[in-house]
Amino acid sequence: MIDREEIASMIRDIETYLSDLQAMGISKKSELEEKERYYAVSMIVFAVMNRAVDIGNEIISGSPQIPMPGTYKETFDLLQKHKIISAPVAEKMNKLMKYRNVIAHEYYRLSAGEIYKLANDLLEVEKFVGEIKKYLRTAGST
Repeated sequence: MIDREEIASMIRDIETYLSDLQAMGISKKSELEEKERYYAVSMIVFAVMNRAVDIGNEIISGSPQIPMPGTYKETFDLLQKHKIISAPVAEKMNKLMKYRNVIAHEYYRLSAGEIYKLANDLLEVEKFVGEIKKYLRTAGST
């Protein structure tokens, strides 16, 4: 059974992280040359990506007809295949996830420009959250 309260909590986490990122007011990549901001934004991006995967895996684990994914990419592919999220959102989430392991293990290898682009690309996570909310509203009690 899908734990809707747990998913709602994860969505609130994402919304908080995105709000925090917006409050930082970073409007150009040069602002990430300052190490403190670079690290802070890197960790917000990482946290948002992790929570998005957590949401996907919570839905999948609560849906007996969906097999457990073996990779982060597969999480979003399965959500799309089972019509929980759209193909464009799955594709964009998968593009973001390519950077997840780099941030986890070697974030220092990413330039300020790459982190800036990833932070701006987090708008795609808002679309993912919107589609998850819609799914939870329209899906029967599962």
